[in-house]
Amino acid sequence: MHLKMTGSLLASMLLSITGCAGGDDTQAAGPLSAQESAASQCVKKFEGITTCALGQAKVDAVADGLAVSGLLTQKDGVSSSFAQAVKWEQRVAMSLGAQGGYQLAARDGDQVVSTLKVTPGREANTVNMVPTFTGSPGGSAYRMNIYRGGVLQGTSQQPAGMMIVFTNFRDFLRWAEMHHHFLNDFDIDGLSTGSAETNVGACVWRVDAEKNTFTVNVGGKSITGDSVEFIETIADGAYPYRHFTGIDTNAIAGQYTIRSESITQPTGVK
Repeated sequence: MHLKMTGSLLASMLLSITGCAGGDDTQAAGPLSAQESAASQCVKKFEGITTCALGQAKVDAVADGLAVSGLLTQKDGVSSSFAQAVKWEQRVAMSLGAQGGYQLAARDGDQVVSTLKVTPGREANTVNMVPTFTGSPGGSAYRMNIYRGGVLQGTSQQPAGMMIVFTNFRDFLRWAEMHHHFLNDFDIDGLSTGSAETNVGACVWRVDAEKNTFTVNVGGKSITGDSVEFIETIADGAYPYRHFTGIDTNAIAGQYTIRSESITQPTGVK
């Protein structure tokens, strides 16, 4: 998909999350209505998925997907709900601007499994990212891996809720074409080496800057990369989720168009 821009680059991003540990899976997940309770308008554009506007947002079916407008506050956004799924994908093009930002929340019924918040940094061409995980009481710590061209450049341990500042993330906030990817522990094909194998059952957020690079401080050293993983450090005795039922996105953005969206259900579920 090509977007017309003046003096800016198209940043292609891939976001993924996988293998989340959490509550006892023998307990039933909340109903789909729990995810749609705050929604004002729902559209069924993509197979098996109900897409609902949140807050003052509005969703309209267009030729190339779903156009989401009215993203003016942190309460505005869009919710994707569905039956049990082990994989979810969404491609979206957005224009954030200097004051924009968004947060993705993976949900199992009415329980939030993990979030990833992305906002503009204080300095030009900087982006702040904050992953949160619910596998441990009070939130889980996490490990950050930085890759470039698929090769690990650096790794560091971070405390729960730690914000990471990425610099030289040129034009990301003006235009971004993003591919969101959510998987559970049964389907880890989307992960790079070193994720599920080293921390089975943990949530893993991944951000790929496919047409751009960034720099980030890792252990006191500035590292250049094009991909970052946030891998949850789970406590002993945590239960892995077997499925999930929704992804909620809250955003402040001038343009937000969902190009495509799909889910994969667990084996035997129709």
